[in-house]
Formats: sequence, C-alpha cells, structure tokens
Amino acid sequence: MIRLTRSFTPIEMTPAFVASGTAQFQADESNVWNVDWLKKALLELSHYKCAYCECKLQVESKYMEVEHFEDKANNPNKVLNWENLLPACKRCNGAKGTHDVLVSPIVNPFIDTPKDELYFRLYKIKGKTPKGVETEDVININDHLKAVQVRFDIGEELERSLEICEEKLQLYNASSTTQRKNRLLNTFEKILLQCQPDSEYSVTCATVLHSNPIYDKIKVAIITLGFWSAVFQKYHDESLNIVFEMR
Repeated sequence: MIRLTRSFTPIEMTPAFVASGTAQFQADESNVWNVDWLKKALLELSHYKCAYCECKLQVESKYMEVEHFEDKANNPNKVLNWENLLPACKRCNGAKGTHDVLVSPIVNPFIDTPKDELYFRLYKIKGKTPKGVETEDVININDHLKAVQVRFDIGEELERSLEICEEKLQLYNASSTTQRKNRLLNTFEKILLQCQPDSEYSVTCATVLHSNPIYDKIKVAIITLGFWSAVFQKYHDESLNIVFEMR
C-alpha cells in the first residue's frame, strides 16, 4: 500500500449526477457507480493498482471494483462521494465488506501515509499503530496464498535479479567493454523500475531492494564508475520514499 493523491475530480462527477445517482441507490440499491468513466478515473489515481494490496487491476483473473471507504450500507448518502471512492480488487473489497471505518478506522491511502501505519516482516505487512493493526485484519492483507506467497515470489525474484546484476558488474570490471557496460546498466535500471510507485507490489520490491546490501554495493560501484545518472537518482529516490520499515 502506497500513499495516493486524489489529484482531480472527473468532470462528469457533477452535483446533478451525484444527487440523482444517490437517490437512485437509496431507492433500489442499484450499482450507480458502475460507470466506465468513473472506474477509469479511479484507476488513473492508483497507477491501475488495487489501492490496498497493489495488485495490478484489469489483468487476467483480476478486475476493479469501486470500493466505498465509508461503506454504502452504513453511509448510503456517500455512494457517489468522490472522496469516498477507491479502486480495489475483488479480494480486498470483499474482505473489507461492510466494516465501519468511522467506528474502527483503517488506513486510507488517499489520506494516510501507509508506511507510517504499517511495517514489513517476512513478507507480511503488519500494523505498527492501532489503525495499521485494524487494517491488517480488515483487509486480510496477509492472506497466505493470495498475498504473502505473491509478495514472497516477487521479492525472491528481485533478490535473484540483484545477484545477476552483481555478476554483470564483475564481468564489466574484468573487461570494460561497451556491451558489458550496457548490459549492467540495463539490468540495474530494470530492477529500479520494479520499485517505482506505478509498479505492481512496489512496496515489497522497494523494501526488499533497500534492505539488500548487494544493491548498495552495485550503486556505489556505478557511482564510482561515473555511470550514475539523474534518471537513476530519480528512480532511487522514488523507491526509497515508499519503503516500509522492516522488523
């Protein structure tokens, strides 16, 4: 889970649309939020990821559901309140269900900074504040097969990529050809790209990256060799900004 910004309101989200849709829901509980432009706007805000677990939406076996942070059962007047809507996967939305966030608050990535509320331990995301603990349980973010195992697989893949990158650094040091330089830098860039806010499971990737001494070793070597660029610095900073504390 990363911090998200509600940077715009769709032009179609007019007071008239909100009022008529809300009245219709209160009358017959129809899915008045199930409109393409609304869902597309929410996806844009979240980098096309679930706002909670960070899985990519609109891929095979996954699709987006409009999540009402203040649930529609307890807050029917907010079913089309733009500030109350989030993009979520079916698993996270279903787990949260009708949980009343006004009675027992959970992390809202559009309002809270998730890394202040949660920490990372053995590929589990745990609460370090009461709100974080409540989020861990309500979202079921540590479902073993559908969450923890996925984070483990992604983290292990990134660890292996770092080892491959280290091997390419050694090859370049042994023979400083342009070809070997390009292979090293391309591999390094791909690793950093996995750890950007718009990447799937970016918190897992960024946290694994910045906790691995191989990354620091490669980074220092690339700087020493004079290959560090403004793009690398940007990617480094962006990834560091979403790292969870490890315990």
